[in-house]
Amino acid sequence: PAPRAPTPAPPPPPVAARPLAVTMPDQSRRRRRHWWEELFNDDYLRTVTPLNPTQIVAEADWIEHALGVEGGAAVLDVGCGVGRHAIALAQRGYDVTGVDLSPTMVQRAQTNCLGAPRQPSFSVVDMLTLDYEESFDAAFCVGSSFGFFDDQRNADVATRIHRALKDNGTFLLQVINRDHAIQSQPAMAWFEGDGCVCMEESSVNYITSRLNVKRTVIFDDGRQREIEYSVRLYSLHELGQL
Repeated sequence: PAPRAPTPAPPPPPVAARPLAVTMPDQSRRRRRHWWEELFNDDYLRTVTPLNPTQIVAEADWIEHALGVEGGAAVLDVGCGVGRHAIALAQRGYDVTGVDLSPTMVQRAQTNCLGAPRQPSFSVVDMLTLDYEESFDAAFCVGSSFGFFDDQRNADVATRIHRALKDNGTFLLQVINRDHAIQSQPAMAWFEGDGCVCMEESSVNYITSRLNVKRTVIFDDGRQREIEYSVRLYSLHELGQL
């Protein structure tokens, strides 16, 4: 008999469609906040001894004398903190604008000036993004708020402040005296705050001229907070070049 034709093989089963692969953002790789974004909060304020009224007047006298502008002048306070200098100058007739990166500081400054007959304007602004153009007769940055960043960005901050000033405007800058500070480094100090004890271990990198500090705060509720920060120390000739 003739051979039978081979039985055809059954068709392969359909291949199930694979779901599209969706790549989710890696939350662990989000930008780490810089120390200056973390340090200046309510816990920090508990470690700072408030100035008494006499001290505030004395510092406002010093700032007013150094700026050398007439009453009613527009003044910019860069890194205003809780606003004690801005508020004092506003009461002397100046038109003061205070800026700070910390929402905690700005909120405290706004609270501190409630009820004052003449109030400064406070807002949350990063000094790295200042965009004023010839708006102020004078500006000041006191309390060692300058030098947080690398050299290029520190220079950029100075440029932005210069751009914010009118012609012949005055800029008052307070910094840590490098030549004085290095004489006592490395160092360790501790002090008591409002329901807390704070210890700071510091040293200077003589190549980068940065003061590096490890700060440990132990609170009366048992919490412990550690943070490391670094500030550029400038010598006088470097400030002149800047």
